[in-house]
Amino acid sequence: MWTGQNPFYTEQTLAMGGDGLSPNYRIPALTVTNEGTVLASYDGRPTGIDAPGPNSILQRASSDNGATWDEQTVVNAGKASHPKEGYSDSSYLVDRETGTIFNFHVKSYDQGFFGSKPGVDPSDRNVLHAVVAESHDDDATGTTRNITADITPDLSVKARFASSGQGIQLKYGKYAGRLIQQYAILPAQGSPLAVSIYSDDHGKTWQAGEPFGPAMDENKTVELSDGTIMLNSRDFDAQGYRKVAYSTDGGHTYGPWTLDKNLIDPRNNASIVRAYPNAEEGSDKAKVLLFSNAASKTSRSNGTVRVSCDDGQTWPVSKVFTTGAMAYSTLATLPDGTIGMLWEPGHNGIVFSKFNMAWLEGVCAPMTADETTIERGTSETVEVTLQNQLGPVLKIGSITADALERWSVDFDAPKRVQPHRSTSFDVSITVPASATGGTYEIPLTLTTNKGRTSQGILTVIVPRNADEVDGRISVKATHTNPKSGPYAVGDVLRFNFEVTNLSSATTTVVPTGNLENLDPNNARQNCRYRQLGGNASYTCTFPFHVVTQADLDAGSFTPNTSWVSTSGSDVTTVNLSEPTVTLK
Repeated sequence: MWTGQNPFYTEQTLAMGGDGLSPNYRIPALTVTNEGTVLASYDGRPTGIDAPGPNSILQRASSDNGATWDEQTVVNAGKASHPKEGYSDSSYLVDRETGTIFNFHVKSYDQGFFGSKPGVDPSDRNVLHAVVAESHDDDATGTTRNITADITPDLSVKARFASSGQGIQLKYGKYAGRLIQQYAILPAQGSPLAVSIYSDDHGKTWQAGEPFGPAMDENKTVELSDGTIMLNSRDFDAQGYRKVAYSTDGGHTYGPWTLDKNLIDPRNNASIVRAYPNAEEGSDKAKVLLFSNAASKTSRSNGTVRVSCDDGQTWPVSKVFTTGAMAYSTLATLPDGTIGMLWEPGHNGIVFSKFNMAWLEGVCAPMTADETTIERGTSETVEVTLQNQLGPVLKIGSITADALERWSVDFDAPKRVQPHRSTSFDVSITVPASATGGTYEIPLTLTTNKGRTSQGILTVIVPRNADEVDGRISVKATHTNPKSGPYAVGDVLRFNFEVTNLSSATTTVVPTGNLENLDPNNARQNCRYRQLGGNASYTCTFPFHVVTQADLDAGSFTPNTSWVSTSGSDVTTVNLSEPTVTLK
């Protein structure tokens, strides 16, 4: 579908903290107006914090497909002086029938999302409010109105905020023309819920669908090729994957949700759009989705764009655009048919990237297989299905498996697959006797004779022994600033702790001990890790101890720490008394 193009990727910084205009920028939103103007919106944060900081909603515009940008303007200005006022977390929505441009965001006074109190009075300073700026001119900031009472009529709701990025307008079927913006709300009890806010009268009035959850967060929607709406959400429980659900009634109700194991995620905002927004209903192009996020289970890094050619059932194509820090991102198809992406290189800047589909260097040829259970020390055969979803003839150069050390994965790869056809091949997997029980994912990579690639995953479950539990960890301690001469009262001993999850299940790690900056109940910084992914690790560099006279009299100091790991109902503890530091 994107053969014949010369691949390209460019990027430019639109805002960077400390540029003399604002010390901090965050939360990208991106859209294209009916006139072809590309709009980028984001927060200017004087104090560097989310709501209720005195933040402003900023905007830059481009009339040449993102090549050059106008100077920064203000959509809604915050106020740091008393009484404080702020605006944060913007999301665009353009009505393709009227040309109206909406910019949804929060208005805060004294409370943020989790501190907000129930209520809808626009003057209540303890409520986090929902507002929308509306413009009929590409260059105008428009007028702003408070819609808190419209979208959360349930007076027990404590808070609400628009998921930053971009909303959608339905194109197909019964609800064609409906405007939809995603929100996260905080109910009276429990974790955040997702809800679609929609309008059938071009934004004159807005109403809320049924809240959906539990444990949702910033969430996005995309209209699939048959008019079904897919909801794709950040997971409040941080299980390492995106949550996905569907609506067949125009976004009023969703459910049930599942975890999409193809889309790993570290509990972060992401973006999902149709690559060809004007494609005909049911066409191959209408099934092509783009997804961007931080493709990691444990950190906001490894910025990646993925492609699905079957309405999000599989995601065989991926391309990393940065291996470093990457937080929020949002995608939009530009007037010239290329793709624009606004993203954060960490948490203090806004970057605009532009690329074409050829840059992704992929082929829509997913490889899928059923999850299989294999006892350690034995082999099993798994059938893999390979689809050539779009064509032309798929000529395969190689298929490789990234197996773990001492594992064996053997197969004969097929040579070619006709367009819109599939084939199967057997894969023999041998699990070593030394393997630890758990769930393992073996990546498969297909490379065509022209160097384009497609990915798949083989999931293997190795049954656990009686002594193997979820959340087992190891902890390694290091004294990082040894002193060559004798120590004195007041010297600071600094320690690193490397924590490794020895199981495949996500776990929460909470340490305590006789060091400063260790215990989360009594520290400015601490070594707690709320959601440590399976087989992942982290290093905490905060703990320290100030040498006392009693330490000098004893001649040494030893950190005594206890690390409690909780995964579901499994609780394990590692007690550590090391390393001893000789002080004389």
